[in-house]
Amino acid sequence: MPQRYVCPICRQNRSQFEIIYRLAQQIQKDPETGALLYVSDTLEMPMLGSRPELEVRCQSCGYTGTESIFIKTAAKEERSTR
Repeated sequence: MPQRYVCPICRQNRSQFEIIYRLAQQIQKDPETGALLYVSDTLEMPMLGSRPELEVRCQSCGYTGTESIFIKTAAKEERSTR
């Protein structure tokens, strides 16, 4: 289901955003020297439940935060205008 976004900082932007997909790579370091002992060959997308963990950047003010913050701000503004 499509979700509306509103920037929680500038509250003006409702249409221009960047989606940021985070990737994780497993590594192991030597605790004393900090030298890399192991680096995984695969990159994985961290998941939040069954959905990928996304961040959103407002193209108006540059604020970056979790997708849920932008969705909650849109829902809050929709309730306040009714």
